[in-house]
Amino acid sequence: MAPSQIARIFGVLGLVTLLIGTAFFWAGAHYILPFSMVEIAALLIAFIYNAIHANDYESLILSDNFVHIESKIGLQTKQVQMARYLTRVDTDSLKNELIELRQGQQSTYFGQFIHANLRPLLAQQISSRMQFPQTVHQAVMSV
Repeated sequence: MAPSQIARIFGVLGLVTLLIGTAFFWAGAHYILPFSMVEIAALLIAFIYNAIHANDYESLILSDNFVHIESKIGLQTKQVQMARYLTRVDTDSLKNELIELRQGQQSTYFGQFIHANLRPLLAQQISSRMQFPQTVHQAVMSV
């Protein structure tokens, strides 16, 4: 769902909650309205959390010489670039762990948005494509 659709749904829920709280307030149950306000605040917090994480992603790009990993989780964007032929994929990890890509002391994790059962298969595919590129480009320079 798009954030605008969720905003409409939460807005309608907040309005209904406010109407119910106001009706009970005028009927003499004065404590219902503050709880309605707390519920509206909870809906607002849920909407903000959803809006922040609506566009989370991970991407892994293999070029001729580099592995470029980019991830956006919440408001934080992280980019890592490693040398392709020096980078190793940890395929021996447990089934529920993230895929670890290592180059010497530098390491990063990938696969947060992939189902845990599919991570070993993805790790094998990444490893095989890193070792055997599909296209080989050579640059020739003359001085």
